[in-house]
Amino acid sequence: RGTTDQSSGINAEYGHKIMPKETTLYATIIRSTVSHFKSAFSFFGGESSMRKRLGASASMDDLIRRYLEDLPDPAKGGLPINMFVNNIAADLGFKRFSNSMGQVSLDEKIAAFISHLDQEMDLVMITDRMDESLVLLKEHLGWKLSDIVYLKRMVSKKPKVEIAEDVQALIKRYNVIDDRIFEHFSAKFDQHIETLGREYVAEQLKEFQETRERFEDKCFDKDKVVKLPYNSVSWAISDWGKKDNLACTFLQARDVILTKVMAEIQSSQDYTIPNSGKQFTMKETVDKIRRDFDEGVDPV
Repeated sequence: RGTTDQSSGINAEYGHKIMPKETTLYATIIRSTVSHFKSAFSFFGGESSMRKRLGASASMDDLIRRYLEDLPDPAKGGLPINMFVNNIAADLGFKRFSNSMGQVSLDEKIAAFISHLDQEMDLVMITDRMDESLVLLKEHLGWKLSDIVYLKRMVSKKPKVEIAEDVQALIKRYNVIDDRIFEHFSAKFDQHIETLGREYVAEQLKEFQETRERFEDKCFDKDKVVKLPYNSVSWAISDWGKKDNLACTFLQARDVILTKVMAEIQSSQDYTIPNSGKQFTMKETVDKIRRDFDEGVDPV
């Protein structure tokens, strides 16, 4: 069964012609409203832009409060949608969907959109509950636990900043579409777990996390910290990871590189792809992964 991440607001009618609902798992992933806003606000420059206005010593609460209060108020008919506000709704196609509904209330539009997503999505995962989400994805696709193992990459070095309760309420007020989407699918996520059985999911989760941690400990030399872009860090890949298990290196590759590799494999079977003006050859990498797969070698 094929799978797709419908996180770019694709046209459902057109998408179903390419990826029929009967043979495709439609899945996406969302994040809790405050956590998602705070991350986007910092990563995409909202925080730095507001510090230029309010000063370097301004608290995160003040930065967020002033930014949001400058936006059209949803309670008064405003509908802010940008890379910080209601960004999840935008990714899932809310603008196109709501425009097709004509002159109805925002509440009606949100309710109809959530109903639409309910029909479209087989699984909505939760970033805040990533490991549980991967276990559910495994169950939907009939995978093994080793198929969902990941390595942490580009972990932020910035200290965690707690947001005041009144500012959290303000974030949810302006991100009303995202918040309604999250509350609905968070409840549905728990329903998925109930259907599978909480005890079974807990057992699978424990086994998965132990497996992932063992794999991480073998892949990395945790005595060697590596600085990465966007004020993040990781560890150096161990000798075992470099020589004996290609998955360690592959799981640390940038998503842009992996996307290019997958596209080339699918379209032409030519594994030599351009990378920043140079030739980045993945043929040996892909061939080894395929050999391991054909010979039943488990990457974990």
